[in-house]
Amino acid sequence: MEESEHIKSFLVDSSQFIDEFKPTFVKYFVDLCISYDKFYAEHTLEEVASTVYEDIFVVDIFITTFENDIFKEMLKDGVMIGFLINRSMFFLLENYIKSINESEKSKGYVESMILCITEYINEFEKNICDKNRLQPLHINFDKLENFSECNNILDIFKDIKERGDEITFFNLYKGIPVEHKATIVDIDGEDVVFRTMQTQEMAMKMDGVAYILKDGNFDKYLKANISYNNFANNTVVLNGFTYLLNMPATNREFMRVHPEIMAEVSLSYEDELMTKGKLFDLSIYGLGVVSEENNGIYAGAKIRINFELKYSNLDKSTHLSIDGEILNIIEYSSSYRYCIKIYPKANAEDKIREYVKIREVEILDSLNKEIESYKM
Repeated sequence: MEESEHIKSFLVDSSQFIDEFKPTFVKYFVDLCISYDKFYAEHTLEEVASTVYEDIFVVDIFITTFENDIFKEMLKDGVMIGFLINRSMFFLLENYIKSINESEKSKGYVESMILCITEYINEFEKNICDKNRLQPLHINFDKLENFSECNNILDIFKDIKERGDEITFFNLYKGIPVEHKATIVDIDGEDVVFRTMQTQEMAMKMDGVAYILKDGNFDKYLKANISYNNFANNTVVLNGFTYLLNMPATNREFMRVHPEIMAEVSLSYEDELMTKGKLFDLSIYGLGVVSEENNGIYAGAKIRINFELKYSNLDKSTHLSIDGEILNIIEYSSSYRYCIKIYPKANAEDKIREYVKIREVEILDSLNKEIESYKM
């Protein structure tokens, strides 16, 4: 997660609590787990609890292979993992609130603690949990007025509407960022009606969720549910607003596109084929690969990538062989997504630039066709 200045201050000013509370958190986590399942050795659980606790307060949360393996074993062997994580996080929050009751300076940091916890749970949900079976903790700040003074989202929207200000929506459509201003038309209970460009509304609909960029009104990004679209008058009704600590997609330096044809990719280490998969996305200096296999590939591995760039509307293809480095491996229930930094030589870089530019035009054209289909 990308640290804001407020988060930095929180981590510095709360460092004593964070350091001193760790043994208490670890003991609580271990005792809670053992009370439900005595299958795991106490020292193993202590290592898991320690890793979980440290991850709550780091900038870039990364669920390690060790955590992945032990949590999935817990799921398989019956430990109530969703309850274990959620209750431990509430235990941390409860004790943090108690610790600052006598400190006026720290009371504004409760929201920061909640944001750190929420970010960890989001990563845990994405990488570990089976969403159909578990209901991880989801914190809606609009419902936590006691924790967050002057940060009621709907009240802020009311002020924005009265001033006639705009907000900025942001979505990805097949990897292409779509960003437009919007005005607030009406606020009815927890529903907020926005008017924006049709391309934004369609990108939002295809993405399945709405994102609002931070600005002078909001110092954090927002995510919202889409209740209703009206393409006839360019309006969309949103509700369920929650704060996000960061939006990695907004920090991309280069355009990243999804291929129309998912070409086969081979990942090799020291001339030995390790894994085959499909091209998920591509930019000048990075690509994603989805595969059903791993075969020993790990984050940090230096690899050779071979794949065919196929143009959907042109009768040609380009073979590329590029050096790369595995930055992250996202594990799903039956597949892996490899996030890879690539180091293309001049000729390969030119070919990738050409492909990305062509795909950008194709993707925006398909977005406009989606809009036209809703007008019919």
